[in-house]
Amino acid sequence: MKTTITVIALLTSCKIFAHEHALGAHEHGTIKLGMAVEKNIVEIDLDGPTESFISFEYLPKSKKEKKTFNDVKNLWEKNVLSLISFDKKLDCKIIESSFKQVIDEKETAEEQLKIKDPKKKEEGVHSDVEAKAKITCNGDIAGTNVQVSLKRQFKNIKKLTVEVISTETKSIDIKKSVQSFKI
Repeated sequence: MKTTITVIALLTSCKIFAHEHALGAHEHGTIKLGMAVEKNIVEIDLDGPTESFISFEYLPKSKKEKKTFNDVKNLWEKNVLSLISFDKKLDCKIIESSFKQVIDEKETAEEQLKIKDPKKKEEGVHSDVEAKAKITCNGDIAGTNVQVSLKRQFKNIKKLTVEVISTETKSIDIKKSVQSFKI
């Protein structure tokens, strides 16, 4: 039964996030972090404007921009547990992770590559980061602490909201650069 409730809640959340993205509307600096917890597994979904992570929204073109994006992508995919960490005694491991930039439907990646004028490449472009991770731990996660360090790592994040779906559903506004709360 818990699994069914979790799946329904996640699907509903995904539809809301997808609807917001389809509209192309987003608020710079505002990030949504979803965490679905069942026993020893947590699935994480992170959505927000690309600018919040890499300081620009257009498709990276220069070596420096590509390096900036790839550094953040690698941090998430290989070391997400440095950004969202669980009690060390749980010995959590990353099972899957992905981090991608999604350009607004109005501005495709191909169109961005055709723009030569660096000032024009930013005009009207909106993109979001869609990041996911699946983590497994050696013990039940419910009732333990989690520490979120996203605001410390990414200074452009101004508002960070975490929605946790576990034995109960709760929403936490992360106000500090590093903040802990109980799942």
